[in-house]
Amino acid sequence: MFPNDRYFEYFPEESALDTPVHLGGRSSCLRAGAHVVVDMFLKKYRLLEWLGNRFGEKDGGLVADLASYLLISERNTAQHYPDYAYSHPLLTPDMRIYSDSKVGRLLKESITRDDVIAFTEWWNRGGGRGTAKVYISYDATNKYCQAGDIDIVEGGHSKTGVDGQPVFNVSVALGIEERMPLFYEDYPGSVVDVTQLSHMVDKARGLGYRNIGFVLDRGYFSRGNISYMDENGYSFIMMVKGMKRLVSSAVLAKRGTFENRRACHIWEYSVSGTTVGTRLYEGDARERSLHIYFSPYRHSVERSEFELMLRRLSAELDSLTGKDCSGRAMEKYEKYYDLAYTGKDLRTLAMYREKTEETERVIDLCGYFCIVSSDAMSAADALRLYKTRDGSEKLFAADKTFLGSRSSRVQSEGSLRAKTFIEFIALIIRSRFYSCIADHVRATGRKPNFMNVVSVIAELEKIELVRIGDGVYRLDHAITARQKEILSVFGMSEEDMKERCLDISGRLAAVDAGDIRRLPADTDIRDDSAAEDEEDEQWQE
Repeated sequence: MFPNDRYFEYFPEESALDTPVHLGGRSSCLRAGAHVVVDMFLKKYRLLEWLGNRFGEKDGGLVADLASYLLISERNTAQHYPDYAYSHPLLTPDMRIYSDSKVGRLLKESITRDDVIAFTEWWNRGGGRGTAKVYISYDATNKYCQAGDIDIVEGGHSKTGVDGQPVFNVSVALGIEERMPLFYEDYPGSVVDVTQLSHMVDKARGLGYRNIGFVLDRGYFSRGNISYMDENGYSFIMMVKGMKRLVSSAVLAKRGTFENRRACHIWEYSVSGTTVGTRLYEGDARERSLHIYFSPYRHSVERSEFELMLRRLSAELDSLTGKDCSGRAMEKYEKYYDLAYTGKDLRTLAMYREKTEETERVIDLCGYFCIVSSDAMSAADALRLYKTRDGSEKLFAADKTFLGSRSSRVQSEGSLRAKTFIEFIALIIRSRFYSCIADHVRATGRKPNFMNVVSVIAELEKIELVRIGDGVYRLDHAITARQKEILSVFGMSEEDMKERCLDISGRLAAVDAGDIRRLPADTDIRDDSAAEDEEDEQWQE
């Protein structure tokens, strides 16, 4: 409610100058909850301080706001950043809303390769220099980019699309103990993951890591990688590839000896496990620990899927019986069926019979999986360490899905590297969300359906500050019971949230109370009124 001219006739002692002037560039309803938690993590790990020292208060705050935008809005398009800034508190000076043009210039000109290297060295300062072993989870993914003048964008093996499409690779090393992203690499799309591992090992050594072990996916299982890590004195825990003879023979040898023993049960993951010593390949100089696991749930799923596949193959063979099969790829059938042909060219399918020994062998292996470790440890310890890979895999899911970064949407190599750097900052914050939630679930033994990163951020976004007649932003409603539980996950209370919201309100009141004409000139600030005037003029023309 705003006083009109009639009001001042009855209250002449009040001046029209006392009437609050609301700047049109900011919403009257600000979503503050998620911003407060992100801001807490940025300050706790001194990320905001480092960004401000490196890029200046203006650009450093904008980088932090862009990382928050990626995390909270699940987008990575610079064009939509002003819309996010319009309805959220910001970390820029005076919470200024910068235009998408300013964001584009920041990506293209302000963040260099030297800045990324400097941040990596600072972030990993002192890492791994103690005597305790540090385990690092390492994984890679690729992203699409249509820009043809970026050197690292090449046709390569796409993990989610068609091979040969223009992609570049990004790999992330995640510290197991703190579940924190340590460093990342971006490299050409044609480079295969298994060949990049040795370069990552060299980078870890260059950053000061010595007594470390790597937790790796099955894609890195190769004799060369294992030998290279042995040469550098690094330990490893690695999933063993599928139906390898090493795995199948070990599983069949231990099958039926540990699955129902309570001493072998690992309750956190509802599996049973046992360990045997083995050598991974001919000429392997060391004996490794091969950990064999059985999952009842996995057995049920794999057995059902295998039976469905056999049913589908037999139905296809029924339709081919009596027909000429020349030119058809029959290899997929020959793995599980003996095929009999007739006719002059012996290419007409006469009958088929299931290879029961082969299908029974596959059925016997359903529900089993194996992990190999270079150090001696129990099956439970190996699985717990390997399961920490969930953090890095969820980081990639977050990067592609929840940060909107499946495609890069840039046209220069500098912008590509800058955007990847900002995404890494966002991944650091998101890993904190994920780790705090995981610790809470483990400590309480319960996981409500809202206790995941996406739902938590959505719930925090409901904590809103609204501006009413006196121009002051206030909490729209009391903190709900669900929001209190979520805040406790991050070590915050209802009073902490109220105090931070009050601080935001005070800073906004100071900004809005100032004469906008006395603010320092900044052509990068978005001016909605000017934009509307320009659109009006263009429409009139």
